[in-house]
Amino acid sequence: MNMYSNTIHGVVQWQWKVEGQVSPEYKSLNHQWWTPNKSDFEIITKLDSVVRQEAKNEIWEDLQSEIQWTKDRYKQHKQNKKESVK
Repeated sequence: MNMYSNTIHGVVQWQWKVEGQVSPEYKSLNHQWWTPNKSDFEIITKLDSVVRQEAKNEIWEDLQSEIQWTKDRYKQHKQNKKESVK
């Protein structure tokens, strides 16, 4: 699944990597509490290496609010589960 982000270098196409034991792409679609690492996505748009890294850094920063939201919900879920066991 390809995604697009607006960066200072224009619109950049990217995707979750599709390789690995359980690929980041699979995890992003099927694991409720998965939080990605910066190495889990790749830029598809053809860019030189410096611009590619700048675009990747910018996309990663844009994803941080969503990643933090997921981490907060997971923390709350674990806390609620722990309290219900008591």
